[in-house]
Amino acid sequence: MVEKLEVTSGDWLETVEQDKEQIIDEVANQLSKEHPWLFSNISMDQDTQKELQQLVSNAVLTREDLAPEEAKDVIQTIIGQASGYGVLQDFFTPEAEDITEIFINPSADGPKVFYGRNGKTHTASKQYFRNNEDVLRYCQKICEDVGRPFTEDASIVDAWLSDGSRIAAIGFKTSPLGVTATIRKSPLRRPPMPLEKLVEFDTLPQFAADMIADLIVTGKANVGVFGRTDSGKTTFLRSMATFIDPVDRTFIAETSLEMFMPHLPNCINLTEVVYGDTTIVDMSQLCRTMNRNNPDRSIVGEIRSKEIIAASQIASSTSGGFWTTGHAGDINDLRTRLFGMFLDGGVQLPKDFLNETISSMFHFLIFLDKETMTKDKKRTLMSIEEVTPNGYKTIIRFDKEKFAETKGEVRRWVYENPISEEKLSKMAFNGAPIKPEYEKPSYKYLYKNEVTKE
Repeated sequence: MVEKLEVTSGDWLETVEQDKEQIIDEVANQLSKEHPWLFSNISMDQDTQKELQQLVSNAVLTREDLAPEEAKDVIQTIIGQASGYGVLQDFFTPEAEDITEIFINPSADGPKVFYGRNGKTHTASKQYFRNNEDVLRYCQKICEDVGRPFTEDASIVDAWLSDGSRIAAIGFKTSPLGVTATIRKSPLRRPPMPLEKLVEFDTLPQFAADMIADLIVTGKANVGVFGRTDSGKTTFLRSMATFIDPVDRTFIAETSLEMFMPHLPNCINLTEVVYGDTTIVDMSQLCRTMNRNNPDRSIVGEIRSKEIIAASQIASSTSGGFWTTGHAGDINDLRTRLFGMFLDGGVQLPKDFLNETISSMFHFLIFLDKETMTKDKKRTLMSIEEVTPNGYKTIIRFDKEKFAETKGEVRRWVYENPISEEKLSKMAFNGAPIKPEYEKPSYKYLYKNEVTKE
């Protein structure tokens, strides 16, 4: 006689999950004994990640107590444990290297995950967290791994992970709807985007990309890349840096590691040192250190405050080009912000001296923005401005009027003026190739891959 099988609602699913967790523990323990390095840290290059994937897959697929559809989940869970990124491991694989940020947002329907790719935000198709408790445990684990407890007494945590990625977690009473977090992936996992890719994405026309590579980079000009939040400043600067001569001794100073340049073997990265809420080494100290090391090129990550004083000294002393980024939508905005930065450093510049200060720091200013008229919301080169002793001269500008008139269908730039002979001569002296069209424009409108006299 066959006994009747009694199953209480929910028991079966709970048993399946418990069995799966036991298998995960068994496989993970086995792998940690055979390959101790797997669970040592999360700083893994692409080859190591591929080896990790292979080892875990082999160990899981040999289990006879796993259904094929369960094996994939077990593999991803163990890889997540090994890398330190847990359930979000999908966003840190070699195949996902063009993903720049991951966002976890609370909602009435449960936590939602979004990610940034090529300047656009996408909704994850998979549910990574069941509820707010899952997100809380996840963020606490990551934060604790880097020595920054995420608790009710420390409800906002801004921390750097061991591979250079940065997590900003907000929870408890500070975020009443639930834990929210942003992980900005390390540049170690995001190679610089080629400038031709930005042309392909319609961020700027090919002509402007050629001018930047030939004149600003090769000609060793001082340049500031400015724009509002999420306008693509860091991405743009890293793309420009792909044209730096690998032998140039390049120093980079930042608040956090964002501008790693794997193609520059003679490059030194410096970052602020923060312990808890105390800054041990700040940007001003980093800038002074750069100055003392006599670099060929100096790059200062986003200037925000009093580090402007040390940065201005670097700009006037670096022989091979000073680069920086900052928040400013146009020249007037930049002037206002620079005045405030110097004031933060205890220096009150006369407002009529601001133009002279900018002229001493920069040869060119590049302004970026992110349009919101179309669904693509493309990051856009708004203008390239030459800084002259007499003010500012627009070289290339985005044709906002045509863009608005055509409701976003026509994206073109206007070639307003050639670069001054003085600047061209200086950049030619530094090795820049001077093409005829840089000296005397023969066309007015620039499209992605076309020019026209229209």
